[in-house]
Amino acid sequence: MFETELPRFLDPRKLCDGQQTITGYVELSMLTGFCSYLQSDQGKVSVELHFARDNAHRPIITGHTSVKNVQISCQRCLDAIGIDIIGDMNVAIVLNEEQADKLPAEYDPWLLEDKKLDMRELVDHEMILNIPIVAYHSDCEVAVEYGSKETVQEKPNPFKGLEALLQKD
Repeated sequence: MFETELPRFLDPRKLCDGQQTITGYVELSMLTGFCSYLQSDQGKVSVELHFARDNAHRPIITGHTSVKNVQISCQRCLDAIGIDIIGDMNVAIVLNEEQADKLPAEYDPWLLEDKKLDMRELVDHEMILNIPIVAYHSDCEVAVEYGSKETVQEKPNPFKGLEALLQKD
């Protein structure tokens, strides 16, 4: 696990020009969007980001985010299940929608506002993208009975009286 907390805001263009690498962590409780999918906000997301420029001189961020034993709801029994979430990041910094539309498919666009990159927001979005579609215990039992048989009562047949009329002919 990385020892230093990531700064909240960075200037990605300067970091890309210097081809810098940033490592650290972000507290789970600071990632409000990601935590809305979890049962607990305890823990830290480890982050390793490489800032560079690609062949077309676009500022890009590549790297990894990971969190171990994060508590998410089991889709079968709804109890907490601890899972590891690991994400790979390949982001290009853009200044407007037009630049985002022109990006190669290998990059995810990140619209930069005010020349500062909000690290919490970036990590928050990347972690949400890496939540498994379905998480469940491999050994949990699914409750399939929704009541006992004693509570089910036999309903009278509304057409029982018609049966007697049909037999008279």
